[in-house]
Amino acid sequence: MDASLLLTKLFIPSVPPNIIHRPQLIERLTAGLQAGKLLTVVSAPAGYGKSTMLAQWITAYHGQVAWLSLDDRDNHPLRFWRYFVAALQTVSSALGQTALPLLEDAQDLDVQRFLTALVNDVAVRNQTLILILDDYHVISNADIHAAMKTLLEHALPSLHLVIATRTDPPLPLSRLRVRGHMTEVRLADLRFSTDEATGFLNGLMNLALRATDVQALEIRTEGWIAGLQLAALSLQDRADVHTFIQAFTGSQHLVLEYLVEEVLSRQPASLQQFLLETAILQRMCAPLCNAVTEATQSDHVLSDLQRRNLFLIPLDSEHYWFRYHHLFAEFLKSHLKRTRADEVPVLHRRAAEWFQANGYPEEALHHAFAIPDYAFVSRLVVDNWRRIYHTGRLSTAVRWLESLPGDLLRQSPPLGVAYGWTLFIRGDYEQIGAYLDDITQAFERMVAVGTLPVDHPEYSIILHQVILLRAVVMRHQGDVAAAIQAIEQLLATVAGLRQALGQIVVEMGYTACYSQLGYAYAAANDRERAAEYLSRVSSHARACGNFFALAHATMEWATICLAQGQIEQAEKICRYELSLAEQPAYAAYPAFCLIQLALADVLRAKGAWDEAETLLAQGLETARRNGHQYYLAHGYLIAARLHHAQGNPTQAQDAVHQAEEIALKIRNRFLDAALAETQTAVASTALPGQPLIEPLTERELDVLRLICAGKSNQEIADELFLALNTVKRHVNNLYGKLGVSRRAQAIIEARRLALV
Repeated sequence: MDASLLLTKLFIPSVPPNIIHRPQLIERLTAGLQAGKLLTVVSAPAGYGKSTMLAQWITAYHGQVAWLSLDDRDNHPLRFWRYFVAALQTVSSALGQTALPLLEDAQDLDVQRFLTALVNDVAVRNQTLILILDDYHVISNADIHAAMKTLLEHALPSLHLVIATRTDPPLPLSRLRVRGHMTEVRLADLRFSTDEATGFLNGLMNLALRATDVQALEIRTEGWIAGLQLAALSLQDRADVHTFIQAFTGSQHLVLEYLVEEVLSRQPASLQQFLLETAILQRMCAPLCNAVTEATQSDHVLSDLQRRNLFLIPLDSEHYWFRYHHLFAEFLKSHLKRTRADEVPVLHRRAAEWFQANGYPEEALHHAFAIPDYAFVSRLVVDNWRRIYHTGRLSTAVRWLESLPGDLLRQSPPLGVAYGWTLFIRGDYEQIGAYLDDITQAFERMVAVGTLPVDHPEYSIILHQVILLRAVVMRHQGDVAAAIQAIEQLLATVAGLRQALGQIVVEMGYTACYSQLGYAYAAANDRERAAEYLSRVSSHARACGNFFALAHATMEWATICLAQGQIEQAEKICRYELSLAEQPAYAAYPAFCLIQLALADVLRAKGAWDEAETLLAQGLETARRNGHQYYLAHGYLIAARLHHAQGNPTQAQDAVHQAEEIALKIRNRFLDAALAETQTAVASTALPGQPLIEPLTERELDVLRLICAGKSNQEIADELFLALNTVKRHVNNLYGKLGVSRRAQAIIEARRLALV
């Protein structure tokens, strides 16, 4: 499973010990499942016990169940579907294995292909699986709703979807209802009856209320469970019960606000403070609460909150992580901002510092952005990006850096250097040069005004990084000799960093210099020197934990060995380095996908095609999932060579086309060279380009030429003096004639058919 996913989102909530059992609702849900209905919708406002009722149901159910707790960060198709598949894989790791590799970079996510693969993955199951999507109301993305609609239209008896939501989702509920494909549980079903209210207030909460008072509470709260629970907490140890019950009335919002105030005011001052200060946390544990509240007894407080039924929900079976009920948390945060607004940034900072110190950089940055303090955010990014980069988690590093203002990346040398290396992984070498000019100027200004003295340790680190990135740009521009000279001069200074910066920095310096020298000599076609330097990378990379550099150097070295006919040597190198991934500490590092791809190519040359296919599939999946488009393209070229060797020309050409699509976006001359070489290698058995059944019109050709020139639809409309809708119609027509569905495909097909 993807290590970047938060596993507590997949945790099935436990049923609290003191609850009112609701057998009629459980029977309704079970009947719908047994009747083969495709969907269950549990729809009611916050505080009506939707999640608790579902937890009761699946506790009694003895089949297979997956759970996904959604939040507003899931409002992105790529993230949503990754968690969707991850939830399924808590039941069976085989579920979604075909579909998951199709979750490419968000810009090119082909949802229809993904859904088709997902449905096919689920179709082979003999046993029904229930998947519960909790808090679906946070999803507002139209693409996600459209995909869910498609999934329901092609749903299978082996997958029963359950949606718990505060509002009805924009799905074809009416059609499903008419066809008898949906079970519904709504507000009227979930609200407590007078009997249930009596059992809760007098049985569970031990209030001993008169029947008239219970009925009054049930009427005033309209059976709203959260309101009854808050009322019960307010009534504990109160003498004027009847007067209190008659005192509150109005909308749910007003009742809740009134009751929360009542509950808070009746707690000890220390507990009030704890509740308000921890309200900023999306999840909490005792050590984190100690840090945020600057207290020492948070474990006892959390236990007390559970005992008091104060809306605390465990997130794991060990009861280490918790969260507040969403509704309760919302009003606690509102109360905090209203009464102690000046403390909110301080609390977020404490949370960020704890998460950072305890190895949760994603959540540290979430709280740092909430302060907001971009200087603090920048420090956290600088402190964490290298560890993320070294393990190959490109998409995470990019998301962090691109969440910052663009000017900050150009004005802060440490951030600019970090972004430069993410551009290196992406293969976007041209963009590195544009950032380097600004970074260099900012660096020189800091030195000139004394902000960064030349004897400061950070000075040497930034200077070395800038020189290395400049060498990358020179190599890409064809000035290989200058790149080699710059790196060799830098290499001579690395050992001198030991006293001021420590051994780890020295190891990092050797790793970077040796790997970049290897790439430079490879670009100069000096394979002997390239192999010599690349062979030195491993020991230094292992010492400093730079597994991306290790994997990249291994991939390049194996390629050189293959070119020299040293297949056994190439296999030995790859297997030795890939053995690291067998260790639990490193198994989830995406960087190793580069070695999987390299070894697949070696085994292709060796004729061991079965293992080559397995490694290739694993490497491609990891590269896609982590945004490694540059290496994904190289993986497609390896796939093309493998298919060619196996006598599958159509599949070979398909793989080449996939690499071409990426090459069109990246514009990296090394990728272009590898693409051309592979195209030549598979050309002998390639299928000829098919003539168009219906030729393009002159106007469609005009539009196609401008598409190939990178123009947007609006720019094409302006240039050809056409309405935007007319351009869109021409685009759709030529897509149909070319047999494509996206711009990149149209460009590739146009060039293949020599139409432009």
